[in-house]
Amino acid sequence: MPDAIELRGLTRWYGKRRGVLDLDVAVHEGEVFGFLGPNGAGKTTTIRMLLGLIRPSAGTATIWGLDAWREAPELHRRLACLGSDPGYLGGLTAAQTLDYLGALRGLPAGSWRALAERLELDPGVAVKKLSRGNRQKVGVVQAFMGAEPLLVMDEPSTGLDPLMQREFLAMVAEARAAGRTVFLSSHNLTEVERACDRVAIIREGRLVKVATVAALLGDHTRSINLVLDRPAEDGTFDLPGVTVLSSTGQDVHVMVRGDVNPLLRRLAGLEVRDIAISTPDVEDLFFRYYEGTVAGSEGRAADPPGAGTALEVSR
Repeated sequence: MPDAIELRGLTRWYGKRRGVLDLDVAVHEGEVFGFLGPNGAGKTTTIRMLLGLIRPSAGTATIWGLDAWREAPELHRRLACLGSDPGYLGGLTAAQTLDYLGALRGLPAGSWRALAERLELDPGVAVKKLSRGNRQKVGVVQAFMGAEPLLVMDEPSTGLDPLMQREFLAMVAEARAAGRTVFLSSHNLTEVERACDRVAIIREGRLVKVATVAALLGDHTRSINLVLDRPAEDGTFDLPGVTVLSSTGQDVHVMVRGDVNPLLRRLAGLEVRDIAISTPDVEDLFFRYYEGTVAGSEGRAADPPGAGTALEVSR
């Protein structure tokens, strides 16, 4: 059985301006796959090619072995999508909009009601009167209200408050449990960490990393501040991946790269009064992969295909 999504050498140029360059990605059936990068990295361009909305300059994008450009009408019957900035007929209410979009997919009227209630969306309000966050709820509901085996979503939680973001993540988990495949573009590392099985990081149109979320975060450096009841003995923190940045008696500041379990086992034998762990956030992660460069927009000029960072792949 082919992978749900396969990108091979996928490239898009806008004249001399860079879109994306030589992307190689395989998304497995039934997984939630994160596509992570800052604004302008090439995420939306990739999704538009995946949906058959724009044609690649080179390479291929396939879904279940079908070409995303040549066989888009067939594929559109088997997937649901949510764009980064969906537009609707503003004079219709949310209910009318969702019924209309559902009818296009052969869904009965009201298929959206349970999801709308979960997201606290008022269906009787005209779309043009909805706030940015509530318009985004309309998009999330229409994406999930069918049973298509593939969901493709571009920055789907933008504008949602923290409570609704948590509900959105629950919907993603339910989709995975039902065997659906989810391709999720985001610049929110916390969202990706909670939702995804694997993630690809894109930098200025180029793929720089594909890894499981656990490997991605586990390979990052964490800052740990400790307050001990009494000073630790010499050599206490001589552990793989652990660097002591400062130690002034009972106050110890260490950096940990990779697996934190050896340090946690060592701490179990100490009297720890307090501990603070700074886990990586999206800025930390991007700094690592973008160090020495400035993330550009999709309209910037770029070097020809073939130059740049080599692809790292971790399964």
